[in-house]
Amino acid sequence: MIRSRTRQPRIQWTALIAIVAVCFGLLATPPLASANATRTVSYHGLKLRVPSSWPVFRLGAGSSVCVRFNRHAVYLGRPGTNESCPLHAVGRTEAILVSPGSYTGLLAPVSRLSAGPSAGSMARIGDAAHHLIITATWNRHPQLVRAALWLRSLRAAMLATNGHRPPVARGSTIRSHAIAHEITPGPAAPGQVYTGLAFDTCTTQSEAAMAAWGGSSPYGAVGIYIGGTNAACLGGNLNASWVSTESAAGWHLLPLYVGLQAPGNGCGCQALSTTLTNGQYATAASQGTAAAQDAVAQAQALGLGSGNPIYFDMENYKRTTAASGAVLAFLQAWTQQLHASGYLSGVYSSGSSGVADLVANYGTAYLEPDELWTAAWSPTTPSTPPTSAATSWVPSADWPGPHQLLQYYSDAQGKVPYETYGGTRISIDRDYVNAPTAAVGAGTLLATIPVAPTVTVRPQADGSVKLLPRWPGEPGVTAYNILAGAAPVGLTPLTSVTTDTVHAVKLHDVHAFYEVQALNAAGQVLGTSAPVATPPSVAIFGNSGFVGARGPVGVPVACLNATTCEVQGAIYQGTQLLAQTSITAIPRQGGQLLFPLSAQEHQALATAKSRRLAVTVTLTASNGATASRPLQLIPYTSSGASPQRHSWASAALQILGTRSFVSNAWTGGVLAVCRSSTPCVATTKLTRAGAALATPRTQTLGAGEIGYLTYRLSAQGHALLRALPGNQLGARVTVTTAPPAPSAAGSVDKGPRTAMALVSLESFR
Repeated sequence: MIRSRTRQPRIQWTALIAIVAVCFGLLATPPLASANATRTVSYHGLKLRVPSSWPVFRLGAGSSVCVRFNRHAVYLGRPGTNESCPLHAVGRTEAILVSPGSYTGLLAPVSRLSAGPSAGSMARIGDAAHHLIITATWNRHPQLVRAALWLRSLRAAMLATNGHRPPVARGSTIRSHAIAHEITPGPAAPGQVYTGLAFDTCTTQSEAAMAAWGGSSPYGAVGIYIGGTNAACLGGNLNASWVSTESAAGWHLLPLYVGLQAPGNGCGCQALSTTLTNGQYATAASQGTAAAQDAVAQAQALGLGSGNPIYFDMENYKRTTAASGAVLAFLQAWTQQLHASGYLSGVYSSGSSGVADLVANYGTAYLEPDELWTAAWSPTTPSTPPTSAATSWVPSADWPGPHQLLQYYSDAQGKVPYETYGGTRISIDRDYVNAPTAAVGAGTLLATIPVAPTVTVRPQADGSVKLLPRWPGEPGVTAYNILAGAAPVGLTPLTSVTTDTVHAVKLHDVHAFYEVQALNAAGQVLGTSAPVATPPSVAIFGNSGFVGARGPVGVPVACLNATTCEVQGAIYQGTQLLAQTSITAIPRQGGQLLFPLSAQEHQALATAKSRRLAVTVTLTASNGATASRPLQLIPYTSSGASPQRHSWASAALQILGTRSFVSNAWTGGVLAVCRSSTPCVATTKLTRAGAALATPRTQTLGAGEIGYLTYRLSAQGHALLRALPGNQLGARVTVTTAPPAPSAAGSVDKGPRTAMALVSLESFR
């Protein structure tokens, strides 16, 4: 029973233990247990009753035993300074460490209970009677720990230590390493960007080991595990004095926090909640907030103040709707809370799971972490380390600048990668860093909050563009004005969106440049983004491709924001390649790309269900742009006399096709491109010998957009087409575009506003 029988003298260690001492009322009479199931372990007068199967490790100054809490064990004594630990030990189970009261190498327990019982799996108890500090962890069987420590309530033990920080040695001298680090001479600074090699290990290395590597290894940064519900290796050499010493020696620190993991994780770790509330993973979000609050508390206990990054370790998981949704909600809340506390947010995860989910949401309204740490291991030990953090998992446009890290080799590959420098041998994970790192002290997060809004521009395969305006951290923004134009100056307004509804704004106006203005509730401009150039792209238009009896497939395509463009197209049915074009030059205003089909493929199309064949069309441009869209191939035949065909463009619009296919002789369309720098509001008329064949219809094509101007034949037009001996009816298409609204810059679209074409209306079924 942990009980004080006498009043203890007021010596230094009692002042330290008082920080974590538990009210003695929590302790109860030892529970009865079967002698066959348990055994009694003694240490400095303390008696613990633990399951017989648990190994007992007695630690000392020269001990290399790894104190980790993801295995059942009892550790007695002060952990050695050179623990031999696996590199990827995560998760928590029932385990106990009993150390002298003067031991300062422990981290504080989880101090926030707002996320529910799963957030608490660690308690620290001060035993003043025996001059000891007890650290206990648990997972599914907390009763084993309660029985071993003779406690009525682990929750009460946690509450008794809630908010307390580990003791910090006073008066310690910050020692410089014997040899200054060759990569980054001088002390490290909070939030400082480091570019180069790094390593991480499960347990924190001793100051002697860090000094040996500091003078002779190629590494300049080191990962340290500072806490979390599923952190398996805690304590060891890590404390505030160690952080001060290594920061002064020039080591850049990468604080890792191993909290709740994804549902269905492979480590058996405590998992996030997948509960949905009104379609949101609200519980997972609250768990992310709690994790960030505790991570900040742990970092501050080590002397890592604001302005430093903290990286969440999200181990690999199987991506499902529930798992990905919970993880994304958790990590967004993690980032929001770290920002509110003045810290940078980082996430470490596998390229195929956590990183893939974050990449999939990049450029949307989702709040991404500031720094991304990708685990993408090489199949063998690399003979040459990478020279950047770039990986195929992360597009080059995502997390640009110094905001990425790469773990490129790990012992999880089946081999323990030991390295020896300065006579000290350590097993490590290997990393390349180009991102902010941590050091003792505090910095500022102001530099990470943009001084103006930003806009992300992403062309789409259908010729539209998606825009995401953002200004994270700026209060009072209620809406955004979107401006566009052909040059980065003198941009004109297109539309406005509110922050309540904006995710990704889809526009059919393809401009060379875009920018946004952030507005407050009164409509005042709070800030304007820099103009962003639209990346060159290729696009596929329409939903159908018409196939003549012996002819090719015509697919309308265009190259956007490219001075010259050559493309190669392919048509697939599932994974089977049906047709492929040669490399073909495409006019700037777009046109038809012709895909040859074999006789066998024509036969397959003719016998397809409903005479429709679902395919996928892909384009690859010479500038590297790609596009892919599903289309339906529709066969048609022409019969009868072929009428005259010709087209005349206007300054604003051009008719691209002189064949207009009419479904069942009623509904059809004519292919056109808007050549104006503003949307083309087009009214289409269809006549023959002056008589109307269809009711005039007004439609809009975005600036630079190719699309079909559709119509429905009148009864007279339908009758004329059906009465022909063939299926081709000559007609005149007249498209009139409204003049653009006047602007300060004046209209650049001078000249006629009417485009015309002589076309053949061709019925098909």
